[in-house]
Amino acid sequence: MDLDTICSLLIDALRDAKYSPNTVFLYQGEVRRFKVFCRGKGITDYTSATGKVYADDVISPKTGKYSAERHFLHGRLTRLLDSYVNTGLFDLSATSRSRRQPVDEYYCGIYHKFCEDLKDEYENENTRHFYEYGMYSLLHHLENNGQIIRIEALTSDILIEYMTHLKQSRQREALCELRKICRYFNRNDLLTALAGIHATRHNRIIPVLNHEEQERIKAVTIDETISLRDAAMILLGMSTGIRACDIIRLRLSDIDWRNETISWHQSKTGNLVCIPLISSVGNAITRYLTEERPHAPNDYIFVRSLAPFKPLSCHSACYVLVKRALEKAGISKNGRIFGMHLLRHNAASTMVENAVPIETIAAILGHSDPNTTGIYITTDEKKLKECVLPFGTISREVRS
Repeated sequence: MDLDTICSLLIDALRDAKYSPNTVFLYQGEVRRFKVFCRGKGITDYTSATGKVYADDVISPKTGKYSAERHFLHGRLTRLLDSYVNTGLFDLSATSRSRRQPVDEYYCGIYHKFCEDLKDEYENENTRHFYEYGMYSLLHHLENNGQIIRIEALTSDILIEYMTHLKQSRQREALCELRKICRYFNRNDLLTALAGIHATRHNRIIPVLNHEEQERIKAVTIDETISLRDAAMILLGMSTGIRACDIIRLRLSDIDWRNETISWHQSKTGNLVCIPLISSVGNAITRYLTEERPHAPNDYIFVRSLAPFKPLSCHSACYVLVKRALEKAGISKNGRIFGMHLLRHNAASTMVENAVPIETIAAILGHSDPNTTGIYITTDEKKLKECVLPFGTISREVRS
């Protein structure tokens, strides 16, 4: 069926089913992305095979990692288009966000056991999804080779062959996934082999806030342009670099008012972080707790402002409140990623600028390896310029 025709029929069906304008708008965006995908491959007619290729395109081109959002949106659009091709009607019934899993019974058992063990090891859902997809990707590759290879029969040649089939942008993440899988199966021999493989690391200069923008944000948190809760969370993020997944899990017992410290276990790494509670942040949290926080039936520091007064549910809540504060402060996006992660980058860059040792920054950010923290050095433009060799001197040496 003609691609433009079936996509237009889908949007008409959504409107006829009284979907909200916002939902229709989201589907229109997904349809545009699907058409761009098809044009890139010279496809003008929709088939189930085309839909399968699109549904399997679940790796984000920006991060090189598995994207649950792409998995759901691509799969949902494909199911709708397939239903029309097969029955003449769009099946608009609700579907759950099911996980991909291997087809073979042996691999399927390994995959489900691995996923269950990850739940016991990691609280952070994104970390679990990262390793889950790594296991699925490896097992799916083994299935496509036409023979079932038992885990104990895996060799370094098989893993290297798997790596060569991956896009370069994904190889670094895949190596991390494979190391986890090898440790899980106690395959130290394969771990040793993987130690000799190095994937290209694409470091980019992380966008942060300049000094004038930081002052404007602080002004917004003081003059009550935003809520006391949002002000406290933003100041905490700017001073500590805490992740969104950790700030929404903070409890009243995590603050030691007597010793003026705040501590939490990182949901991503499990590391304990304990840092001084500076006066501006402590005062902001105190104001929120005494003047604005509702009487919630839980001990989370930050809760919803409307009933039911549960803890904030996900990263999107932090993204929205940070975005709102930056807009109130008149700060434009300029290609930066708004949200708590921007404040995390900014906190790290401020520490680098103040000559805080990289090991200390790693401890504050909760990194397992100080080398991970090295990426934040790219935020200090002045220090980077000091690393550049004078071009004139090089020219003279070449001419001589």
